[in-house]
Amino acid sequence: MLTQGLRSELQRIAVLALLLLIAGFFNGYILATLITGGSLYMLWTLHRIHRLNRWLEQGGRDYPPPASGVWGEISDQLYRLRQRITRYRQDHLNLVTRIRRITDALDEGILILDGERTLEWWNPAAARLLGLQRRDEGAPIINLVRTPAFVAFIRTGRFAEPVEIEAPNQPGRLLQFSATHFGANEVALVVQDITRLRQLERVRTEFVANISHELRTPRTVLTGYLETLRDGAENQPPAWQQAITQMSEQTRRLTLLTEDLVTLSRLESTPLPAYTEPVPLQPLLAAIVDSARALSGGHHHITLECPPELAVEGVARELHSAFANLVYNAVRHNPQGCAVQVRAGSTDGGTWVEVADDGIGIDARHLPRLTERFYRVENSRASSSGGTGLGLAIVKHSLLRNGGRLEIRSTPGKGSSFRCLFEPAAAAH
Repeated sequence: MLTQGLRSELQRIAVLALLLLIAGFFNGYILATLITGGSLYMLWTLHRIHRLNRWLEQGGRDYPPPASGVWGEISDQLYRLRQRITRYRQDHLNLVTRIRRITDALDEGILILDGERTLEWWNPAAARLLGLQRRDEGAPIINLVRTPAFVAFIRTGRFAEPVEIEAPNQPGRLLQFSATHFGANEVALVVQDITRLRQLERVRTEFVANISHELRTPRTVLTGYLETLRDGAENQPPAWQQAITQMSEQTRRLTLLTEDLVTLSRLESTPLPAYTEPVPLQPLLAAIVDSARALSGGHHHITLECPPELAVEGVARELHSAFANLVYNAVRHNPQGCAVQVRAGSTDGGTWVEVADDGIGIDARHLPRLTERFYRVENSRASSSGGTGLGLAIVKHSLLRNGGRLEIRSTPGKGSSFRCLFEPAAAAH
């Protein structure tokens, strides 16, 4: 369908041609009249195009030159397009300005690296944390932050886990870098000052270590006196016997809590093991299963499936702590008659050890928090079963120190599965 402007232009040409034919008929020079009239019309059209072109060259800021027909319509369309572009450009500028103000207000440093890992842009927080100056724009980031761990982080491009280093221009200040790819192999780098966070973690760890060691002395004294009182319990009133029994139970719980606190404190405060060795899984798991059967008293059906040659590179004591907590939890937190399966195997993805049961299960909303210290799904159940709320925290830290991770799956009423995964580098066969 023809537009109004084009239709008007065609009508104008048709009328002009008709008039030229009539004029040529009367003067006797039809062809010459048509050529002359057509040439004049073309010159007039070129003049209008020239005016429109000049308006475009000047930026098209004002209204376009007046025109009619198809050229008037083209001028109007160009003017409206120009107005839309201006509005979009202003909106974009406003958005960029707003984003810049937001990034300027952040305490976290943000840096943009191009495909060659050179600095394109950074916010004031990044300049403050890394001591960047305007002349650093375009410089490779590894020339400005030379710490080997950070250089390897940037060069490998594996940004799944952040890296922590000391600030290059502020000794004693600890920085954490996280990154992600975007665009044409560009990188957005986020840097945070975690000095105070690590100081608080160290204070907490030291406090837990100190309090757990301080609890040992009163616990030992209480245990000794209670054993003395129990020896003569038959000669004491029934009310005293009940009190001694309750105090003994609470002292036992205090002992378990102290031992778990000491274990967790050791895992958090000691450096990663400098020396590891292949730890055979079959005898390790067999000993844990035997202890779990004694703990169950025959009320649970506990089985073990593990190839005899399977092994994991790590520290035997820490791996024992992780696997034992999972098996004992399956016994403590499930009713009598529940089946507990302890399995181990290996795939191309690495070695795994799994403790699965067909017990009461855990609601999905609790799963993300199960490895937190003292987190309990049900306080009454944890208390009655003798748990301290630290078992899965110990499991998590033990696995991390030995190159593993914990995966938890559970369905209420159908049971739970706790799988320890070790990367191929940590597996030994």
